[in-house]
Amino acid sequence: MEPYEPPGAAPLTFDERLRPLADLIGSVTRPGDYCTHGRLLAPMPRVEAGEAGALSFPVLPVQVQALVAEAERAPYGRGPETILDRSVRDCWQIDASRVAVSGGAWSETFADILRRTAAGLGYPAEAVSASLYKLLLYEPGGFFAPHRDTEKADGMVGTLVVSLPVAGGGGELVVRHRDRETVIDMTTAEPSELVHAAFYADCEHEIRPVTEGHRVCLVYNLTVADRGVPLDAPDHAAEVEAIAVELRARCRDPETSGKVVWVLEHDYSEAGLAFGALKNADDAVGRVLAAAAERAGCSLHAAIVHVQEVGAAQFNGDGYDDLDDENYYEMLEVDDVDCRLDDWVGIDGAAVDFGELPLLAGELMPEGCLDEAEPDTQRLMEASGNAGVDIERLYRHAALVAWPRDDAPRVLAPAGAGALAALLGAERAQAGTTGRGALPELAARVVDAWPSPPSWRPVGDGDDSWWRHVADALTHLCGIGNADATRRFLQDVVVPHYGGRLNDAIAALAVAAGAGESRGLLRDLVRANLSGQAEGIVDLVWQLRRHLDEGGDAAWEDTLRETVVTLCEAMPSVSPRRGAEDEEAAFRGTWHGIRPPRKREPKRLSAAALRKFFELVWRFDLEREAGAATAFFIGHPELVLPDRTVPGLLEALRAARGDRVGGSAAVAALWRHGAEYLLGRSEFPPEPPTDWVVPVKRRPCTCEYCTRLWEFCADPVAEVREFAVRGDLRQHLRETITAAEVDIDYSTRREGRPYKLACTKTRATWRKRQRQYQEDAAEMRRLAGLAAVVPGSADLAEQLLAAADRAG
Repeated sequence: MEPYEPPGAAPLTFDERLRPLADLIGSVTRPGDYCTHGRLLAPMPRVEAGEAGALSFPVLPVQVQALVAEAERAPYGRGPETILDRSVRDCWQIDASRVAVSGGAWSETFADILRRTAAGLGYPAEAVSASLYKLLLYEPGGFFAPHRDTEKADGMVGTLVVSLPVAGGGGELVVRHRDRETVIDMTTAEPSELVHAAFYADCEHEIRPVTEGHRVCLVYNLTVADRGVPLDAPDHAAEVEAIAVELRARCRDPETSGKVVWVLEHDYSEAGLAFGALKNADDAVGRVLAAAAERAGCSLHAAIVHVQEVGAAQFNGDGYDDLDDENYYEMLEVDDVDCRLDDWVGIDGAAVDFGELPLLAGELMPEGCLDEAEPDTQRLMEASGNAGVDIERLYRHAALVAWPRDDAPRVLAPAGAGALAALLGAERAQAGTTGRGALPELAARVVDAWPSPPSWRPVGDGDDSWWRHVADALTHLCGIGNADATRRFLQDVVVPHYGGRLNDAIAALAVAAGAGESRGLLRDLVRANLSGQAEGIVDLVWQLRRHLDEGGDAAWEDTLRETVVTLCEAMPSVSPRRGAEDEEAAFRGTWHGIRPPRKREPKRLSAAALRKFFELVWRFDLEREAGAATAFFIGHPELVLPDRTVPGLLEALRAARGDRVGGSAAVAALWRHGAEYLLGRSEFPPEPPTDWVVPVKRRPCTCEYCTRLWEFCADPVAEVREFAVRGDLRQHLRETITAAEVDIDYSTRREGRPYKLACTKTRATWRKRQRQYQEDAAEMRRLAGLAAVVPGSADLAEQLLAAADRAG
């Protein structure tokens, strides 16, 4: 499958071929509005606030003062901060926990207000509920500057304000959305009149200054509990059919990317984005697009569009104090734009982990929808080299995204393996309720689109989970049952890019497929990957052996026996070089992925892996076939440590099989190998040093200053020497000492000019050898304790014990 190559246009460029579709979507009837308000003559509620007692209506000045005594100054939110600033907000508040609203007729009156509010905002009455948040009181001059409300509760969609009768003037509520503005007079002195207004939470609004008297109001959070309820909207059958025709044509145009993106009017947080929580016109568009996408054979998801702009900045401040304030910089021109879709939600409300999918040119609708957008965040980027200061601007907007269901793998492939694995999981879950349908064909397309593992994996990058996504895909393929697609995935992805993290999924798939189907796969896996992934391969065969022992049939017996034979034959190909997963682990553990480690130890076989290997060999009576592997282990001490790994291995084998290991030629050969190696190195205590000569194994530099360093190392008497050199040469000497791995400590003595690098010889190598000698003695005792199961080992065992006793 050939990936789509986007044109060179900027990602936010509008494609004229989308004009008919954009016009159709834009014409969808809009239920409700961004705000609603009204006046209601009704019996008054009983309102009590702390010690102020029950209010009378209109609220009397003396009661206003009692309320002020109970209240606190109201703060406002700026990002994560809560700030008290009367130049931005000047009013009093009493928390809902200290306010009681009751009365015989109040429940009916408030239900009427709520019904009006729901209808005005485009919701059915039963979908909206309200909870009291605050009682607010504005004195003369009180106001609240333009702002937006934050989501204060789960499912919160807006704010309802009920103004109580009180003498006063001014204090109008002004609500704005996009290019529209509504000014609402919230004053009433009529004892039986309530004024109510509601607006969506993302609308900018303000309270103009109270010009006389006071304003007292109850503020409620509006929430939608049942997000699946349909809105009481007009019939959109004609629009659905027309949009379906255009959607099908645009998404299946071979000259396009295959997806279209409609930016929503309202703002939504990542947590609050869901089809059931769409507001006003967005909800109407969402329902119409969902029906049209179904007819067009398309998938529809909600997502967040993330836009990053970077450009050169011009400083417009007055002086040095303004240099770190981004508000004094202006972006001259956008040099780079990156647009991605993330935070996916399905029509059913479930989050889907498609990851970051690039937004490409010609996908965005309606035209110019982001032209006047204000950045959500802006920051200065530090200058580097001769470059000036740049500004980075980040925008986020909610959107609806559609693509052909059967072409989803091609569309999602640019997001990586995680998106394809998530697609399989989501479609498989959907098929569980609607039948298999086109799922096997989708599985084949996913296999065609599957990306290779990334060749470079910086620390923390999401692509480090590539093997986990492969394992997820294997699990889904196993459940889907497309044998051909599964076989191709195994041969094209798993075998050439195997990692031990896939073992659980491979084992489950092999068991499900059966012994006959798995035989070739296991043979290919062993031959292709044992060299660099020996531990993982052995563990995989071990897992399948457990399945056999728990009730596998004769076919599995034959398959696993053949696999272990292949394992024995391939074992001499094992390399001490690191495999792909090990290189990744080493890379992640060094200097934030910038600098390679100075020295990497070779990859060794662990005692645990070797124990499993030999138990597999004995399980299928293949010791003769394992002879070459045993000889290989003995001949490669850098791969199987004779002084540490071998004693631990033999001890583990005896613990697992008891004295039966005594009849194994491999055990006897490994025991003698370990014993002779340890005796050759530590039969007698190491001689202590008699002078201060520091051995130099390699000399990475022979400059004038390093030559003096080597002369100091060769001096049998001198323990300390100072090098009075400038800073760069002191650093050079430090790096040389580290690279040469000589027994010298150093420090800088800051006296006189230039400073001196004080070098002091140590006994580090000697102390290390002493520790090694003591550890070798312990390992010799371990081997001596195993001698009883090794025929003809008595003499060597005595030597081991004598050497260990000399160590104390």
